[in-house]
Amino acid sequence: MSQPQIVIDPDEELHIVCRLLFYNIPGFYPNAKKLHKVCQEEGYSFRLQDTTKWLKHQYNYQIFIQPLPCKAEASFSKIKIPNKVHQCDILLHTHDDQDGIRVFVCSFLVIDVATRFKAGRSLTSRNSLEIWIAVKEIYEDPSNPLIWPTLLMTDGDALFQGAFARGMQQYNVTIRVVDLYSFESLALIKAFKKNLAKLIYKVQYAIEGRLAEGERSRLWNKILKKYIDFMNN
Repeated sequence: MSQPQIVIDPDEELHIVCRLLFYNIPGFYPNAKKLHKVCQEEGYSFRLQDTTKWLKHQYNYQIFIQPLPCKAEASFSKIKIPNKVHQCDILLHTHDDQDGIRVFVCSFLVIDVATRFKAGRSLTSRNSLEIWIAVKEIYEDPSNPLIWPTLLMTDGDALFQGAFARGMQQYNVTIRVVDLYSFESLALIKAFKKNLAKLIYKVQYAIEGRLAEGERSRLWNKILKKYIDFMNN
């Protein structure tokens, strides 16, 4: 009597293995080559094109897939004096409530155009006054080389008005609002924002995938400075 055979669909095997490796710690690999390498290390001989096809259909990968590299305008190459021109923006985070109180909803980010040095602070709201306090902490922090710039470029969001604008006037900082249809002028801060989000959310989703429904991880707040230091180096 012949032995029973179990036929495994190779496509289904690839889906199962990739799902286990991608949606697990460390997981959330940024590209198909890294996921394919991990599959090989685990003893599977999937083709790279099959791994790539599977990854492109994953929702989390589609959200944070990096577009073509942001390239700064040629005029930025003429800015060689540190702390002459800075760019700033806000990085929004996932909804996080604790006892009905919003906790760390976003981060304020700033970059020096000449040196590409980066800094950031966590915020509990998008209030103009809180953003101003975060800016002041950054520029008065002796541990980083950023000081009050001559020109600060923003995207014109309302949160960069009010207390924020009045505070900048006290230090003779000119705020230049970039036109809505000319976001390429903010290429440096936009690239910083996207790359930082890619690093932070990879860990964030991996941890929250193991938490109970409704629970949120705030590890990103503790490691935000470490990630920015990593990007500076």
